[in-house]
Amino acid sequence: MSAQNRPVWTALKDASAGARERPRPINLVICDSQPIFAQGLVQLLGSEAPEFEVTGIAPSVADLLEMTNRLRPDLVMLDARFGIEPARPLFSMSPPVKVILVGSADHEMDLADALAAGVCAYLLKEQGISDIVQVLRLVLRDLLVIPAALARSTLHPGGGGLHALDAIERQILAHIAQGETNRDIARALNLSERTVRRRVLQVYGKLDVSDRVDAALYAERHGL
Repeated sequence: MSAQNRPVWTALKDASAGARERPRPINLVICDSQPIFAQGLVQLLGSEAPEFEVTGIAPSVADLLEMTNRLRPDLVMLDARFGIEPARPLFSMSPPVKVILVGSADHEMDLADALAAGVCAYLLKEQGISDIVQVLRLVLRDLLVIPAALARSTLHPGGGGLHALDAIERQILAHIAQGETNRDIARALNLSERTVRRRVLQVYGKLDVSDRVDAALYAERHGL
């Protein structure tokens, strides 16, 4: 996993400061078609981010679904090569599991469809461990995270900045700047959460940002 061309994400503050007891490990399950990648990631997380405990490695989506039902992980890292359709039961589990899609530079997929289905983040296997850890931590904060360059090229190839947003997207950005969730925005604008999620992704692509924090900062800088 190379750290070349590393994207920038917002760091997560440690919410356990001052606590005497050791915080509960964050339960993580990895589903990947490449065992070497999965095992390497386990070792890197153990040294770089011990708060994440890999409790299972699934070689297939069928194994992942069984493992997820049994272990009830906080996070699932899913190999994009398996596709979204076999993994759809993950998005309706209760309590919900946060799914991070893991792809590679030579693999093309419909990112917008995956994110609309419920994927919380997208990262590349070629990224460095520090970037991967950043994504995991941001997802735990309920942030939708994808590399800005990927958002721009996949969701809105033309970019365009603030003036490229339509009226609904401007309203959504204003609500994001106020710290509101997708559910809050859906209620305020009388839209479905699925529609809001898709529109948020379009805002990311047009503004060339990676996540909700960057979008809020963009709105603040431009007086929205």
